[in-house]
Amino acid sequence: MVAAAMTGRREGARDVTRVVICDDAPDHRALGRAVLADEPDVEVVGEAADGDTCMTAIALTDPDVLVLDLHMPGSDGFKVLARLSDRLAAPRVLVLSSTRDDDARARVTAAGATFLAKGCTPDELAAAVRDLAA
Repeated sequence: MVAAAMTGRREGARDVTRVVICDDAPDHRALGRAVLADEPDVEVVGEAADGDTCMTAIALTDPDVLVLDLHMPGSDGFKVLARLSDRLAAPRVLVLSSTRDDDARARVTAAGATFLAKGCTPDELAAAVRDLAA
């Protein structure tokens, strides 16, 4: 799947937090996009349904924050986290997942990402994105 709704890097200083959303479920991407669209200081600049497309979206848009699902077919969120560790200018990562696996959550934290459970409120999602961008 090709990344959708991507815009190029802005000229000059960033006045908004640029976000890429990566989740294999279209409804979860749409929900995240809708929640963040209500935030005047946040812009969703790319989307992806798998890890490979996610890496392309990151390369094309240079986001400040990546909202990442863990469990996707093919290249999953853990593989994305590993690939991001090789990048010099990687975005900060908010893992948004429904996993209850403590080992998975520990791996997320060990990779330097922040974990937030799916089912969080819109305010919690927006606050987590802002906190990571600060």
